[in-house]
This record gives sequence, structure tokens and C-alpha cells, in this order.
Amino acid sequence: MTDRRQSETKITEMSDQNKDNELTMSTGTNDREAGNGNVNEEKAMAQAGETPEAPSEAISEKPEEEANQEAGQEPQESVEQLKERLAQLEAELAEERAKSQQLWDKMQRMAAEFQNTRKRQEQLLQASIERATEALILKLLPVLDDFEMAFQNVPEEKQAEAEAWLAGFRQIYHKLVTILEEEGLRAIEREGEFNPELHQAISHEPSEEVESGHIIETVRTGYEHKERVLRPALVRVAQ
Repeated sequence: MTDRRQSETKITEMSDQNKDNELTMSTGTNDREAGNGNVNEEKAMAQAGETPEAPSEAISEKPEEEANQEAGQEPQESVEQLKERLAQLEAELAEERAKSQQLWDKMQRMAAEFQNTRKRQEQLLQASIERATEALILKLLPVLDDFEMAFQNVPEEKQAEAEAWLAGFRQIYHKLVTILEEEGLRAIEREGEFNPELHQAISHEPSEEVESGHIIETVRTGYEHKERVLRPALVRVAQ
């Protein structure tokens, strides 16, 4: 009886072991079939032009790709901003150039006005000097008249005795005339045709020796200063 029970126990154990082996073989077969099914499915999708779905890692990387795409748009936006900034700078540069040109034109006008003002001041100064010179000459003209009158009225009996004195006074007279001539003084012609702009007639007399309308005698010498009549000559005119 004991041997029989042992034999049944061994038979039972062998039967259970065979079942376990069959179960293990069945599971392995199913796994291989599942794997082959996945491979066949991927091949079919590739032939149809479809992309197989990425695994979970690819799904997790999708936001990163979107971030990269967004980051790729940033340079394009930066270029647009740079273009706008460049246009703004060009506009500012043109405005500054216009202001610079306006300042340059203003400076040129101011320089021209300064030159004109300086010329006017120089002209006014020169005119003032000439007026002062004319005023001084006018005060000295009576002195010249006195010299001329004295030379014309020397008594004949005294001329021989006073010849040395007369020569000395004539030198003084000519020295004074030379100084005034250096300042622009010029005596008006004492003879010739009467000119109302240069001469002042004190009488019109008939004359057999002088042509009508010409000067018979100059009673007082007239003078010009730089082509401006200071004093007309007083003359007698032939009719």
C-alpha cells in the first residue's frame, strides 16, 4: 500500500510539472506573437506612409520641440525689431542732419552779417576821421588865406630888404600846404572856364583880354578834399 501511494504521488507531481511547463511555453508563445504583431504593424504603417506613434519618451519631448519652434521664431522677431530700430535711427539721423544744416546756414549768415557790420563800422570810422580832418582843414584855410594875402601885398620898396624874410615865410607856407595836400587837400583851378560847382562869381565884368564865361581873377582860392568841395573859389567872371 505504501509503495502504491508513493507511485501515485510521483505521478501527481509529474502531472503538475507538465502543466507548469505547458503554461510557461504558452506564455512565451503569446509574447512572441505579440512582438511579431507589433513589428508587422510598424512595417505596414511605414509602407502606408504613416509614422508610427512615438513611445512615451517622444510624447514627453513634444513640449520641448514646441519650445524649440517658438525659440526659432525669436530671431525673426528680432530682425523685424532691428529693422524698425534702424529706420528710427535713420529718421533721427536725418533730423539731426537737418538741424546741423540749419545751424550751419545760421552760422554762415551770422558770419556774413558780422563781416558787413565790420565793414560798415570801418566805413563809419573812416567817414568820421574824414569829417574830423575836413573840420581841421577848414580851420586852417584862413591861415593859408592870410599867407597868400601877405605875399600879394608886400610893398615894393620893402621886397628887396625883406627878401630873406619873405623866402622863409614862403617855405613855412609851402610846408603847411604840403602837409594838407598829404591829407587830401587840393586847390581849385584859379583860371579857365567858370564852373558853378567849383567857383562862386562875385562879379561879371566885360573884358577885352578874357573870353566870355571865363575867370578874370580869383579873389580867394577854393579847395577840395578828396573830390569834395570844402570851399568854392571866389572869382570875377568875364561877360
